[in-house]
Amino acid sequence: MLDTDLLEQYADLMGDEGMQDMYATFADNIGGYLDHLQWLVKERKEQEVRNQAHRVKGACRSMGLVELARVMEKLERQQWSWEEAEEELVQWEKDLPAHQHQIEAWLKARRI
Repeated sequence: MLDTDLLEQYADLMGDEGMQDMYATFADNIGGYLDHLQWLVKERKEQEVRNQAHRVKGACRSMGLVELARVMEKLERQQWSWEEAEEELVQWEKDLPAHQHQIEAWLKARRI
């Protein structure tokens, strides 16, 4: 669920405070990114969906969220129906809190 090797590399470069800031930025922005993506799907704007999925994928990868990034990569690069895209986003939104909890637990463990 979490690429801890990547996060360790980032922590070595940025320190724990930098990682906390990076996660805070992610947590503050991911909801808006998802809302926009869901709106684009509703509006049936395929190229914009693919572009936004690319952005969300990058945000997820930067936080070590490889599984969530894979879903976004699918929306970015593969063929899908609008119904599939809607279903993927509903599931993605349901899965996000568990993934965020993993990051938060990782960050907390580093402070001990």
